[in-house]
Amino acid sequence: MICRIDRPRRLPFALPLPYNSRVTRRDRAFRHFRSTIGGLLQAAAPPYLRPLGDVVTDAAQGASERGDLWEQVRDCCEKELRGVRCGSGTLAQAVEWELVKLQARIMPEPDTVWPPLFRDKHVHIGSLIHLWRGVARETEDRLAAQGTETFLDIGPWGGFNFVVNPDGYTRMKFARLTLGVGSLSTAPLEEHGGPFFDTFMPRYKERLAEEGLVVPEEWQYKNPKRDASGRLLELSNIYYFPWHTYDNRSFVKVRLSREFETYEEIMVWDFLELLARLHYTSDWAAYKQETKDVDVRFDLQDFLSLSHIMEGVYQRTDKEERLLQEVKEAFRGPIRERAVLYEYFDRAIKSKWVENLFWAVIGVVLGIRKFERTVHFAREIQTSPLPPQLMIPVKRHVMAYHERIGALRP
Repeated sequence: MICRIDRPRRLPFALPLPYNSRVTRRDRAFRHFRSTIGGLLQAAAPPYLRPLGDVVTDAAQGASERGDLWEQVRDCCEKELRGVRCGSGTLAQAVEWELVKLQARIMPEPDTVWPPLFRDKHVHIGSLIHLWRGVARETEDRLAAQGTETFLDIGPWGGFNFVVNPDGYTRMKFARLTLGVGSLSTAPLEEHGGPFFDTFMPRYKERLAEEGLVVPEEWQYKNPKRDASGRLLELSNIYYFPWHTYDNRSFVKVRLSREFETYEEIMVWDFLELLARLHYTSDWAAYKQETKDVDVRFDLQDFLSLSHIMEGVYQRTDKEERLLQEVKEAFRGPIRERAVLYEYFDRAIKSKWVENLFWAVIGVVLGIRKFERTVHFAREIQTSPLPPQLMIPVKRHVMAYHERIGALRP
């Protein structure tokens, strides 16, 4: 790409526009991208670089939907923006992160025949993601018609390499279906739901019923998350199956965030909280005494499952990989025995897996080596927004993973 930024142009910041049914999701995505990049450059770049936003947007619009948009502008952006600080990273990384999100928004769904969603309560994850995306895009269009423009970035909470067979179906019968949804910060959200839930949930329940899972109407709004000012950032809508208990959790959940635009950010935030808690725990005897066995089991399960999303950041050692395979087998049943649970939990801690991941994340965000200096994890790593230099490899990995498991067939 030839980079020319000597032609000043007015930055076309997005304003509320009347709904036009001929405006596609792709059109909305590029309009939002142009506005966002313009805002980033306006805030962080010297004046002579600000027209670069239009150059980058025009190049992305002319590229293939399935091509790597960042590669179209990498040389230009790194040359001009790598030396400009933006948060804990660079302005080049911030632009790349916006391009990765744009890539996900304009990527067409595969034109293929999908396997049945359920097979004796085993779930085909590719079909599930396809169903979610279809309902999400219908919801976006309906909200746009009502004057609310947003993007719904969706996916399964957790790392399904922990539970997926080579045919794409879960290894065990499902107990929980949790959908994470990222959205723009401007998406309306209320204590009792709001436009997203009012629009998404009826169609979601219809699609589940078409696949054989009829979910009654007894849904509950749970787990509100607020910022320091009291603004609602996140809300979940949950149906608990009649056999749900604290020890044997079974539910269908839709978790909407307007703190994060992508569902990967929701998972990364959860993972960083768990990672920090495990890393900073020094008295494991007290932890075992004060923590219920079921919560220890879920800590282990969540650590192993969510660590999958970090495979773009950290590659497991051979020892950690062997342990993962053993624990996957144990979760078929033996892990509920207390002795088995604590054997695997102790091995995970003693293996330094937690410590290795902790410092791998720090290395990506701050560019420092293990033990090079003291790190304030909450202030430097677990920030809102999360660091682009961490999110870029995570989202690229998860997008590629979803494409791979979407291609799995019986």
